[in-house]
Amino acid sequence: MNWIITSLAAAAVTAIALPAFAEGGEQAFGAFRQLCVDTKADYPAVVAGIDAGGWKATEILADTMKGVSITDKTSRTKTVGDSSLTIFAWRGLAASNVKISDCTMRVDKANFTDMHTRAQTLLGMSAQQATPQKAVFHYTDANGAHQAVSSDAEYEAAAAAAGLEILTVSSDGAGATLDLLTIRK
Repeated sequence: MNWIITSLAAAAVTAIALPAFAEGGEQAFGAFRQLCVDTKADYPAVVAGIDAGGWKATEILADTMKGVSITDKTSRTKTVGDSSLTIFAWRGLAASNVKISDCTMRVDKANFTDMHTRAQTLLGMSAQQATPQKAVFHYTDANGAHQAVSSDAEYEAAAAAAGLEILTVSSDGAGATLDLLTIRK
């Protein structure tokens, strides 16, 4: 009889914990969407959002891209529920004055599959590259909608028009990293 009570108690704890986990994932992905995706990783807009959101400065800096002359960069941190979020943003210029900007969010307690699914739902497309620990979406905006791009010619055309956007979701053990890189000519 005790095993029945123990099993019911374990099921109740699991049922209570799952919505909390989903809620934390929703809040973390919501922050990434608001700060990175909705702004198209536009550095001034990202900084304005993190300033308005009460993010705290941190000394942790992310790697930037080789071949890009970085003009601005920042890193901030914030606690959401029991997760720690760290955001890294930078912008710079590559050869021929190609504008590159990046907005990365590290979520210390996140489920990769949940974050991948949220990204797929937001963009309305499947990842062009996907493994069990990494999903990469290449797209541009076409009349306010995300449009997948998959060839070199499409990448060039997107970068010359509304901009090429590359959203990557990756797993790093217990956490996940969400990254949006934008390229504009």
